[in-house]
Amino acid sequence: MEPLYQAGSILMKVNTLQGKKMVESGLQSGDFSIPPSWASCLLPPADLEILQQKVAGVQRELEDFKKEALKAIHYLEDAFCEMNGALAQQEEQAARVKQRLREEEDRGIVRNKVLTFLLPREKQLREHCKRLECLLLRLSHDALIVPLKIQTH
Repeated sequence: MEPLYQAGSILMKVNTLQGKKMVESGLQSGDFSIPPSWASCLLPPADLEILQQKVAGVQRELEDFKKEALKAIHYLEDAFCEMNGALAQQEEQAARVKQRLREEEDRGIVRNKVLTFLLPREKQLREHCKRLECLLLRLSHDALIVPLKIQTH
């Protein structure tokens, strides 16, 4: 059952469901004007004029509020679009960085394989060079000693 309210000498029935619908639809269907047939029954003309001015003021405020709300919504939509654009750009940049990291990791794996292959070879070459150097030193040492032995005989 809908509640009844008394305002001055006016008894009003309040339809809360209709009020909710009016608020949800942006008060577009809300008609605050009083039908002319009621005007003489409800209030004296001076009071009715004041009430109609107040209603007109409320309607102007409502229109101003709607305009401000729409501006705010448009501003939020623009900000949302900008944030989506920035997010998409960040995601693209992150994808490029990940790709570069994968490529760098692949290069690192190849380097490690090459080093794993070359380091033992380098060790073998160093050892071989040392043996050759020792052999060369012995040969040149022996070459010096042989002429000395020939001269002393």
